[in-house]
Amino acid sequence: MARVLFATPMDAERRAVVARMASGDFEPVILEDLPGKKRDDAWTTADVVVCMGFPREIPVDLREKARMLRLVQALVAGVDHLPFERFPPAAIVCSNAGAYSVSVAEHAMALLLAAAKDIVLRTEEIRRGVFDQGVTNKALAGSTAVILGLGGIGSEIARRCKAFDMRVVGIGRSRTARGAADEIGTMEDLPRYLPEADAVVLALPLTRTTAGIVDRAFLGRMKDEAILVNIARGKLIVEDDLFDHLKTHPRFRAALDTWWTYPDTKQGRPFHSPFQDLPNILMTPHVAPMVPGQRARAMEAALANVIRFLRGEAPHNVVDPSDYAKPGAEQPRGRRIG
Repeated sequence: MARVLFATPMDAERRAVVARMASGDFEPVILEDLPGKKRDDAWTTADVVVCMGFPREIPVDLREKARMLRLVQALVAGVDHLPFERFPPAAIVCSNAGAYSVSVAEHAMALLLAAAKDIVLRTEEIRRGVFDQGVTNKALAGSTAVILGLGGIGSEIARRCKAFDMRVVGIGRSRTARGAADEIGTMEDLPRYLPEADAVVLALPLTRTTAGIVDRAFLGRMKDEAILVNIARGKLIVEDDLFDHLKTHPRFRAALDTWWTYPDTKQGRPFHSPFQDLPNILMTPHVAPMVPGQRARAMEAALANVIRFLRGEAPHNVVDPSDYAKPGAEQPRGRRIG
């Protein structure tokens, strides 16, 4: 029977899913349950590894050690952080795209609504004793949302934008992409669509071609009062360019859940420029998928794909390692739009 090694921390929620789904299909091996001396053996005998994909989880010498490894299944949707160079060349790598679509799409809409209605600013005013009923909000109905990335998350965001009577333009890899968008375009169409956008939502993976895509030129094509929402990856945006744009365009709004750097503890800020001094940015600490039951749903989706592979079927969400830059590589300045 195939051995599936779980190299990620395993709480009760994840363990319950493994116990339920393993029967008859694979032998589960939980790395953290093994004594130190047996951990090396676990890597050498694994057919499949299930992990978050952080380098700290993966041995530096995995390529030489895990001769039997056939599949690396990530528990997360984004895989730009995986140390691809450590995996055996013949091993298939799969993301967990689709497992977080609903929770992240809901968070994207929360950020969009909070930015459009200036919820945080109004709350802070009332805390200070200011009750100004003369302010105006942005309307979503009748406005245009441009969604970059029409995978599972982008498609769910598109459906929710349609529920708010927004016109939705989806930007995918090709014009044949499916989804709830009114119009479909490609990256080459962005110069035409960006000036029309009242909101731009980033739902793209971070790859060699998308890193730094939101740069000074991209932002300059957007309306002065537009909203930028990012629930994908921080390095899709050139940090200094966004800071400068927010500082010089006070009616522009950015609403971010993903960042350029991450503090090692719960103290600190996830950026280098002083975004905390700007009133036109909303910030959450990369918590879009953090809803009750999500950890179990993510494990279920990952194991369903593992079982599919072990039964001889083509797995879903296969990743091409050549799409991804090495971890820690310098952030590109971005591909100029237009």
